[in-house]
Formats: sequence, structure tokens, C-alpha cells
Amino acid sequence: MNISKRIRSFTLAALLCGAVWGPASAAQTPVRINQAFQSLLYLPLYVAQEQGFFKQQGLEVKISTGGGGSQSWAAVIGGSADFSIQDPVFVPKSHENGGGGVVVAGVQNAPTVFIFGKDATPLQNNLGFLSNKRVVTSPQPDTTWAFMSYLIKQQKLSNVKLVHVAIGNEIPAVVADRADYALAVEPQTSMAEKQNGLHVVYSFSANQDWFPFAFSSLTTTQDYIDKHPAQAQGVVTAFEMASRFIYSNTDRAVEIAAKYFPNVPKDLVRTAVLREIDAKGYPENVLVSQKAWDNNMNIALYAKNIKAYPSSATSYESNVNTELAGKAKQAVDAMGKQ
Repeated sequence: MNISKRIRSFTLAALLCGAVWGPASAAQTPVRINQAFQSLLYLPLYVAQEQGFFKQQGLEVKISTGGGGSQSWAAVIGGSADFSIQDPVFVPKSHENGGGGVVVAGVQNAPTVFIFGKDATPLQNNLGFLSNKRVVTSPQPDTTWAFMSYLIKQQKLSNVKLVHVAIGNEIPAVVADRADYALAVEPQTSMAEKQNGLHVVYSFSANQDWFPFAFSSLTTTQDYIDKHPAQAQGVVTAFEMASRFIYSNTDRAVEIAAKYFPNVPKDLVRTAVLREIDAKGYPENVLVSQKAWDNNMNIALYAKNIKAYPSSATSYESNVNTELAGKAKQAVDAMGKQ
């Protein structure tokens, strides 16, 4: 990195870090964001809130929790939320059923699902080792079931037995020897490793065939964008600021994560956030790329969550708004040049 680029990076980091202490606008416009769950995958949302990035954009954001992706998306369609965060597949599903919706930003840009087990043998380049093993996933058609089932097909693995458990019960199933391995996200993955002596042996994000991946996205309606263009842009710009902040101010990002997950030990929160960063789970730029969309849609089609891909209802062009994320990138890039 040359000297001028280092200076710009330092300047941007300083601006982002200091934003929380900047004066808030006198009139803040209310915006409602509904998240599927409280999740470390959604850390950019919490950083944008805690660091004052929404306020810097003239927004007063209220966060609510739907309890699942379908509930969060339904809140947007029903008018009780302006934006939602969940698997973006609900937008093309809506289009297939004659409805609307649009993806405006990435919140999780990698398939941050990991495999852990008692055996420490690395599987990243040795997936054949899973043959004749028992692997825990959530029930069909949930994410970990879809990921593992697709991986078995993709890698032509033989005699892999899937053991279905409810989300949150992956660790006990392996510890009790009901299965050899389990798929999970954070912080369950770090809990398995740090609290239960299990070994993380595979990362879907590290498989270049799967990365990038539109794993969790910020979604809204075109009607909202048309009626509230400044607010829509402000929300996306705040997410861009937050995502970059996580990479440039990791210690503070961990503090924010720990605040939102007070029942998880802080050292474990740090491990989980660092694993997410290493996997490039948090987007370095919130624009959802064509490849990230393709990867999600391929899994969604396999899991029968959509009827067809590509199609007019499920295409990248029909579902992803690139303008807001593009302008957000330009705006935050300009901050680093000040």
C-alpha cells in the first residue's frame, strides 16, 4: 500500500471511529428495521446503531425482531417495517408470487457456515473424509440442510447420514455422539471449539466455489425507495460505513457485539467476530454482486425455495438495486479523501 493510500485509509478509519461523537441532526427521520433474529451475522446493523452512523445520515432507527426470515419480510410487506434483514430469497419468492421487493445491501456476504466435530482432521481439501459419517443439520429445507445436501451432491460424497436437530442443538448432538460432525454459524461454532473441545474443520466461505454469497441482506420495497429516496440512501450508506468500521476498528466492533450478546463470554464473542472477519462475512462493500446472487439462488433452487433460476422473477436485475450501494461506496470513499 503506498503512502497516500495509507493516509486515506487512516483518515477514513478516524472519521468512522469518531462518528459516534459527532453532533446529531436536529430533526431525525424515523426508520424501522426488522431483523429475522438477533445474530452476530447482523453485526453491521448494531455497529451502525451504536456508532451513530444512522444518526449521521439524519435517521432515527428502531430495530425490531421478527423471529424468522418470513416474519421479517412480512413486516415490510405489511407496512410495520421499512426494511428487513434476512436471507434475501424472500424477495424473488415474492416476485414469483406476483409481489414486489428489492435487495439494497449485503449484510453477510459469505456463506459463513462451518463444520465442527470431535475429529480434528482438516476437511477443507479432504471432503471425502465425510463419507460414511453422521452429520448434524437443521431440518429440510433450512440453510444447513441445504448447504450439506448440496455439498454431498457437488462433491459426490457417499453414505453421509444427515441427523436433523433444531437450531441451537448442534453441539449437544456431537458431544453425545449422536453424530460425528455438525454444521453451524457463529457463535455456536466458537462455542463448540472453546467450550466443548470440538474442532472446526471446514469453512464453506473458504470454498471459492461458494464465495461470495448473498447470505443475509437488507431488503425493502421499490415503493419505499421511490417515496423516501434520501432515507433509503442514508440507511444503505450507514451500512457501508458500519461494514468498513468492523474491519478498521475491530476492538470496538467486538465491544458492540458483546453488548448485544451479554450472555456470551466476551472472549468467545471476539473469536466469533474474528472468524467472521477472516471469512469476509461482513461485506467490504455492501453492493450485492452478481456472483453472490447466483450462489444464493443456486442453493435456493436446489432447496426448492424458488421455482426457477434464472427467470424474470428471480434474476439479479429484477431483485438487486445496485444504485444505492454504489452511491454509498462513493460517499464513504470520499470521506477517506477529506
